Amino acid sequence: METEQTITVRRLKLSFPTRMDPMLLDGQPELSYALVALSLALPYVEPYLIRTMSSARRLVTNPELLEAIALFNGQEGQHARMHARFNKAVRDKCPALEALEEELAQDYKRFGETKSLKWNVAYAEGFEAFTGALASFLLDEQTLRDAEPTARDLFEWHIVEELEHRCVAFDVYEHLYGGYVYRLAVGFYAQWHLTRFVLRAARAMLEHDRQQGRDHGGKAAARARLRPFFARAARRLVPKVLGTYSPRYTPHRIAMPAGVESILQRLEKASAAPVVEIAPPVEAQPPRQARPDRDLAASAVIRRESARFAAVAAGDLSA
Repeated sequence: METEQTITVRRLKLSFPTRMDPMLLDGQPELSYALVALSLALPYVEPYLIRTMSSARRLVTNPELLEAIALFNGQEGQHARMHARFNKAVRDKCPALEALEEELAQDYKRFGETKSLKWNVAYAEGFEAFTGALASFLLDEQTLRDAEPTARDLFEWHIVEELEHRCVAFDVYEHLYGGYVYRLAVGFYAQWHLTRFVLRAARAMLEHDRQQGRDHGGKAAARARLRPFFARAARRLVPKVLGTYSPRYTPHRIAMPAGVESILQRLEKASAAPVVEIAPPVEAQPPRQARPDRDLAASAVIRRESARFAAVAAGDLSA
């Protein structure tokens, strides 16, 4: 059975201090800075996704999907604004970060100006598939449970809404184009592009700490801190990501994780009334006929790339 999910645009009310310590998870600089790095990317990627979906909207003929795109854009616009405020409070005066952010901004400008709409929609779908899997993993693992409270509320609000609109980019891609191989190829690139920025920015923050005299114990201590997280990710995150690479993948079959309702109840005090609600986005086309040979080939690529990513991530965050 395919799941259904209402998309709700919420205006969260959070107060950020002028300056926040980027150590969001006490005693875990690598994961803290990875979360900050992800947040730094969002005021650039979210407007790009909005522009992409707005362009695609002109070609969409299904009324339900048109409404879902409008709500997708509403949620992403709120995310971009809130993360920009958070980033201003948490960002160190680090020249390397400024250069990385400018590079990312230029990337998304170039994608919009030089790539086809099909490519940009496929990028959006690959990005959303990955962040949906990551969001589900972070909730399942309660990674943010002990985070700095304001940062926890920000990220958990974003995670819940990421899961609410998990079907929209996929539905737009299937409605306008379809095509498994193209989706997989551009989706791999989208995920590499995001991950590369996060790792580079997190590493820049760790290096800035060393320059400012903040010592976190060296490579051995970093690896010891990261080892349990990567072990859990290998067991629980990687299978979620691998599932998005299947020719039979559809986010409509992905259930909302446990704990979402309790998060929303807690955030009610920090949120204005919902802007608008809508029935679930239109279902995608039925999954294509299974192709065992293609599944095996895709699985081999996925296993190889996943192993390579784990090695690179461990190396970059413990450097």
